[in-house]
Amino acid sequence: MSAQLQLQIDNASESMKAGFLDYYKNMVSYFQHNADRNLSYSTFVDRTERATKALICEKEAIFYIVAYGWQHHQSMQHLLSETLDFASDAQEHIRVVDYGCGQGVATLAFIDHLAQKGVAQDISLEVYLIEPSTVSLNIAKLLVERLAEVYGIRLSVHCQQRTLDNAIIPLNNERSETFHLMSNVLDIKAVQASLPSLAKKIKLCEGKNFLLATCPRYSNTQTGYNILRQEMSFVDSVYDECWDMTYRSYRVIQANWQQHDSKQRMITMEW
Repeated sequence: MSAQLQLQIDNASESMKAGFLDYYKNMVSYFQHNADRNLSYSTFVDRTERATKALICEKEAIFYIVAYGWQHHQSMQHLLSETLDFASDAQEHIRVVDYGCGQGVATLAFIDHLAQKGVAQDISLEVYLIEPSTVSLNIAKLLVERLAEVYGIRLSVHCQQRTLDNAIIPLNNERSETFHLMSNVLDIKAVQASLPSLAKKIKLCEGKNFLLATCPRYSNTQTGYNILRQEMSFVDSVYDECWDMTYRSYRVIQANWQQHDSKQRMITMEW
């Protein structure tokens, strides 16, 4: 089964011609036509504790991307469009560090944003993917490399299979800007516990830095945001927004496409 699912993921990655949405639609189509092979919502939620534990197999990865992938992509896209204007001041070298990257959706949203601004082919992108799940990390690397190829981006990818408390942060960055991405991880208790030590490492990063974080407004998410703001008090500026997001995606419980509303909180920090 694992080999068949990996083949599906590989084939879906090849479908990306105009962005992450192509991959998402391909995976939804597979999910719809293979109902007997899919995990149920209750099985997934029970094993992963509502998607807060690292994924352990391709079947979980497929469920996760179908259930949550488009929401995560759209929230990061919104944050990028509200706070950053690459078209007016594009840098030749950009570094992205994706913390708890999962299947790389935040970095894929970042790459899609570069393409939408018309600067993708002008940029050399250095990506660091940090994720404890082997299966998620492998998929993230595959998708990031594939989408960068589609857009003609010069890319180097560095993977760290580890938790954030053990993350190795690249510090030397005199020639470029660094974007620190935290997408849908601030509700996880282990991530919250790692934020004080992580912030100390991030503070040492050279050059111009931005941190972009987004997550639904769960009660436990607010704890994560509060810790983040406290530990990142050294930054020069903070943009903090709560946003009611409306998007159309596949709903795994209802087994159809629906318009959905989600309350999001998003932060951009600059220093």
